[in-house]
Amino acid sequence: MTRKIYNGISLISEWAAKVAKWLIAILIVSICYDVFLRYIFNDSTIWSYVLSYMLGATFTAWGIGYVYRHNGNVRVDILYNRFPPKTKVIIDLFFTLVFFFPLYSLITYNFGLKTWEAYVTHKFAVESIWYPVVWPYMAAVTLGFGILVLQGIANFLRDVMTLAKGGKEPW
Repeated sequence: MTRKIYNGISLISEWAAKVAKWLIAILIVSICYDVFLRYIFNDSTIWSYVLSYMLGATFTAWGIGYVYRHNGNVRVDILYNRFPPKTKVIIDLFFTLVFFFPLYSLITYNFGLKTWEAYVTHKFAVESIWYPVVWPYMAAVTLGFGILVLQGIANFLRDVMTLAKGGKEPW
């Protein structure tokens, strides 16, 4: 059952990363288009800057669950690598409980509240004269952090199973 939960949540993280890859492609095209207009026609778009930060935040949020799933996050491994596998799992479980869950749950919750506020008040971006509403982008970022928290739950379950097997991979 735990493996099915882990695989299901990991599938969501993989899917979100695939979407994030396309968002990066869209971001590159939009920036290239704006640069082309500026240097060739001495003109620019009214939407490129706002779209770039919205897409940048969205693809980052949607990709972090994937990075966490594949243990691609940056950490200082000077001491960590010297520990046996069982000790590493205990350290991972401890820091997941003490730092990861409280921090990212709070970030997700607060960003969700800000998203709801932006939706209710019809908040829009004021950085350009385009003035797009911001709640869709904020909702996408909130969803990305939600996926990260879900992946944290999956990794935590995997680590508990690993600890139960004495530090060996559970499946």
